Amino acid sequence: MKYRFLPLVFLVFGVHAQTINSPNIPQWGMTMNFDEFNDTVSVSASGPWDFSSVQPVSTYTMAMLPISASTNAANYPDATHVLQSANGEFFFTYDSVGLKTYGKVTSSTTASYANPLTMVPFPLDASTMHVDSIASTLVWNGLTANVTDKAEVQGIASGTVTMPDGVSYQNAVVLSTKRTTVTGPSPFGTYLTVVEHSKIFWLPNYPLPVVEVLHVFSNGSLVFKRSLFLQEFTSFGNEEVLGSSVSVYPNPVLNELHIQTIKPSELRICDALGREVYKKDAESSHLDLVIDMSRFAPGHYFVSIDHGDGVIWRKVIKE
Repeated sequence: MKYRFLPLVFLVFGVHAQTINSPNIPQWGMTMNFDEFNDTVSVSASGPWDFSSVQPVSTYTMAMLPISASTNAANYPDATHVLQSANGEFFFTYDSVGLKTYGKVTSSTTASYANPLTMVPFPLDASTMHVDSIASTLVWNGLTANVTDKAEVQGIASGTVTMPDGVSYQNAVVLSTKRTTVTGPSPFGTYLTVVEHSKIFWLPNYPLPVVEVLHVFSNGSLVFKRSLFLQEFTSFGNEEVLGSSVSVYPNPVLNELHIQTIKPSELRICDALGREVYKKDAESSHLDLVIDMSRFAPGHYFVSIDHGDGVIWRKVIKE
């Protein structure tokens, strides 16, 4: 049985502002599907915010799962959750004081923080002000380098937000965030400074912002921008049951990748940049599917398997 969260509607009585506390994530995690727009939209300093005229170009999926869902769990002993997406795995803990990150594993970078960075504080509201920073190391393309990571958060307002699919949510809390990571020096003495500016909208009991408007700058140059908007239905499922019903092998893979499921499933494979390189609809999928990956470029890929009871992500390395 597939469970779904219906649109949430929250009321404010009197003049009390909306407050977001640490979310109560289902035991087996939550999968959030977003409408993706490959540009950024304007976010005013006060609501309501209406994005119904935005025309998304694709869907982006992120699954916040218990740490046991990750093959890298042993390297993040203090994390409680792993965020799996086409961009990699990101390791978090939710507690009463904030959402904390312990690092990430992507196609090019592995970062494991001994002391977590608090990304946003809990509770949060339109008056929130927060700054946190840490110093650590990371491995980038096989090279170890020093890194500093800093998160800055400022509340903007709360109000009603309308998504591209026309669904409205009342009393979302809007934050302006800035994350700055400085890596280096490189063997040539240079530093890499990546700054992410975001406007994010939070709703109660969601593990991630329901809207994100993102600009990314690398050493001062804009290198990436996008907007994400929560789709109406968000699903969650029993990861233990779902995970045991899926087998993906061999991993690493050189030529043929086998995917076994208990029933026909929609399959998608994305590369490390999030680009879809393979798709097969549930109606035409076999229970034991063999995918020829011999022509795929070596690197990291992410397999999405949706057989109606939730979505399972698996990372695959192509040799």
